[in-house]
Amino acid sequence: MPIPASPLHPPLPSLLLYLLLELAGVTHVFHVQQTEMSQTVSTGESIILSCSVPNTLPNGPVLWFKGTGPNRKLIYNFKQGNFPRVKEIGDTTKPGNTDFSTRIREISLADAGTYYCVKFIKGRAIKEYQSGRGTQVFVTEQNPRPPKNRPAGRAGSRAHHDAHTCLSALPERNSTNYFVQPCCCLRLLGLTGLLSK
Repeated sequence: MPIPASPLHPPLPSLLLYLLLELAGVTHVFHVQQTEMSQTVSTGESIILSCSVPNTLPNGPVLWFKGTGPNRKLIYNFKQGNFPRVKEIGDTTKPGNTDFSTRIREISLADAGTYYCVKFIKGRAIKEYQSGRGTQVFVTEQNPRPPKNRPAGRAGSRAHHDAHTCLSALPERNSTNYFVQPCCCLRLLGLTGLLSK
């Protein structure tokens, strides 16, 4: 009686095909597909990183990384780990699933970089089989703050502040409290002549 295939036990023909291709040196027959080469997103928004992996490969995890080489950063593991800002799009527990896309929310400037979807296979040890081409993510600041103008100097800045305070405090022309302002304020505004009237 034939044993039904499952995600944990791939069909024997596909396993034999994989081993034959390995012996022949053909390792790029099955491609990890990342459809978008680059994306631009603003801070605070979410981004979807697309990845498709054929279900004909032998059993093994699919992981998302930022960067390459020994210093690459693990972004998401579909099997285990805690990744608060990252969520998978497809149902990776479903038999025959090929969608390993993820969504990253609350993007910050630090999230800029290139992200890789990587397929591993299980043997005597977990071995990296193939990586996608990568998706480069550019992040722009959503509401950049305008540059602050430098003050003209302590004296100039103080004079500007005092003049603004006096102008905002002066009453209407018809007010009976017109001369309540202190002498220094009137002098600053060039209204010292009012004191002699």
